[in-house]
Amino acid sequence: MDIGITSLATYLNERTDHKAGIIDLTFHRKSWKEELRKEIGEKKPDIIGISCNTMYMQYVKAIMAEVKSNYRLPVILGGHHVSIYPGETIALPEVDAVCIGDGEDALCEFLDRLSAGKSISGIAGIWAKEDRKIIKNAVGCFRQNIDDLPIPNWDLWKDLDKYFYHLGMLYIIGSRGCPYKCTFCDAHGIAEVVRGRYFRNRDPVKYAQEIGYQWEKYKNRDLRLFQLFDPVFTMSHDWVAAFCDEYRRQGLHKKIKFSVFSRIDHLDAQKIKILAQSGCGIVRVGVEAGDEFIRQEIYQKRVSDEDIRKIFRLLHDARICITAYYILGGPSESPGTLQKTIDLALELDAGRSAFFIYKPLTKEGVKQVYDLGGWIDGYRWGKADNITFDAVINNKELTPKQVEWYQFKAYFFTFVRRLLRILKRQKLRYLIYLIVYLYRGFKYGLSLPYMVIYYHIYGYDNIDK
Repeated sequence: MDIGITSLATYLNERTDHKAGIIDLTFHRKSWKEELRKEIGEKKPDIIGISCNTMYMQYVKAIMAEVKSNYRLPVILGGHHVSIYPGETIALPEVDAVCIGDGEDALCEFLDRLSAGKSISGIAGIWAKEDRKIIKNAVGCFRQNIDDLPIPNWDLWKDLDKYFYHLGMLYIIGSRGCPYKCTFCDAHGIAEVVRGRYFRNRDPVKYAQEIGYQWEKYKNRDLRLFQLFDPVFTMSHDWVAAFCDEYRRQGLHKKIKFSVFSRIDHLDAQKIKILAQSGCGIVRVGVEAGDEFIRQEIYQKRVSDEDIRKIFRLLHDARICITAYYILGGPSESPGTLQKTIDLALELDAGRSAFFIYKPLTKEGVKQVYDLGGWIDGYRWGKADNITFDAVINNKELTPKQVEWYQFKAYFFTFVRRLLRILKRQKLRYLIYLIVYLYRGFKYGLSLPYMVIYYHIYGYDNIDK
């Protein structure tokens, strides 16, 4: 469930004269064209907007082609990919307009002009095709006050209960942007093309109150966790303390747990204690690599093995479940460095270990690949549609197929340990739950590999164990 389009649709509905709905094809993979036709027939939109990231552009293009060939509707694209690559995006024949940067103000003015039949010239943050010409207005500006935005209305997702069943959680965010520039993450690319301060935090008390509001709204619909999507939730001690104080004041710590992203260098004993006392069930943290050179010099994560071991011990002692993220197959990787990552993951013994395959999403990343003697397999990269599977980098000592073998090895050894713990707790229920989970997913055409992963992370009572 995309937080961005939910926020935009809510904003349009509550703060403007326009009306917005959400068309979600996730649970209609086998019949997405029929679902699209049904939704367009019911909603009768004047324009289609799509939020894009780089990995999903092949699907965005397929949807746009369907919209153009059968419904003749104008299309506007937004999101990180569009903001970073506005020129190549507006050049796509199916695209009528693009939104660069935050969308609330720019999209509202664009729709006002469109409905009034006026030119879009002068709308900051909007490029559009008009009279067979591309009008490139000035870049937009990041909205600085994000506390004045309405609370996202998740009822706009008609398959919400299916998400609750398969994921058990609701996504919430209390910030926009990130102050860091990790070489494997393209999030900071948008900061180079849009004016204003990129990283913005909400008032932590209001943030916790939004969670209380959503809990009261959805508590009887199989909601089992709040997944907070702030990339640097634990950066400020005072901010974390204020959030946790309000979460406890509402009594939420006794009702439902929350999960946060963190960095190793943002955590200490005091923060971990506050989180543990306030209902934090899961901390999601990037370890990235078991080799310190790869972690520190390639990925620019300046933390040592001992720093990681110390924080993991504190989290284990606080009985907070850990989701550890690793990256396999990045620039200068070798069989030896990949084995170090597997060894460290086994030693750290996180509740969940996720091993992503490196993708060259940033200019810095591409440069590193070639500077260190590697190259990008264009065919594999052209087919890639996720960061979870499918290697695309050839290093001096490592082929893509070898990277994929090490990923299988990493998941096999870490997953067997988790599976044994689940079996000990659930016994026969494990098999019954899994069969039902897969059966329901297959009905919607969901991917088997992803269902297996998500079941063991978020299915039933696996969500916070």
